[in-house]
Amino acid sequence: WKAPARRCFSSCSDRTSPPTEAAVRSSGLGRVAMAAAWSWGFNREGVRFVVEKGEALFRSPWGQGRWGFVPSRDDVIFVDFAQQMHMLRFDRAHARFVSTRCSDGDTVSGNPLGDTADITRRLEDGWDKW
Repeated sequence: WKAPARRCFSSCSDRTSPPTEAAVRSSGLGRVAMAAAWSWGFNREGVRFVVEKGEALFRSPWGQGRWGFVPSRDDVIFVDFAQQMHMLRFDRAHARFVSTRCSDGDTVSGNPLGDTADITRRLEDGWDKW
């Protein structure tokens, strides 16, 4: 079995492609992701979702990658970095995500770093209204 995570996270088998800058900026989920630096597990250096020169870039202490939306889910962002695909499921009720690495199903959580009051308040309204 080449991709065991597909058993526990089916969108690991979805085709993904980087979104346009307009798609990112019009997406509530995209704006939530870009609103803060996020922890990655116990690492507090922070990862960031940015749009630069029309590209959706993921910046981490382990290198740069790309990110985008998963067509079959409205609460999931894919991140491809360090030669690994990850599916990040954002929790609508709280400011956090759980990442599932597609190659082996390993999970790690992320929380916004710094002041989370603004993100929490906006999530209460629903990210589709951002």
